[in-house]
Amino acid sequence: MPPRGRVGHRRLGRRPSFARPMAVGETPAAAVHIMLGSIGLIMAAGMAIVSLSAGIPLLAGAAGIVMIGIVVDIILAHRRPGG
Repeated sequence: MPPRGRVGHRRLGRRPSFARPMAVGETPAAAVHIMLGSIGLIMAAGMAIVSLSAGIPLLAGAAGIVMIGIVVDIILAHRRPGG
């Protein structure tokens, strides 16, 4: 029978090293900009691909402009001074 507080070779209540949060100097607002921006970037890229395959180049161009704006926002969120 294993000793108390242990399951196998791991102690209870401890996270593995890969599950620890990274120590970055980002504010919560910058992290939200980055997370939502990445989701928006994926959606805009999907819209551009679908509109190109459907033969609607104007919509693909608009999605490309939106993608450029999102990338600029993510870059600015990374460069913002941490609070």
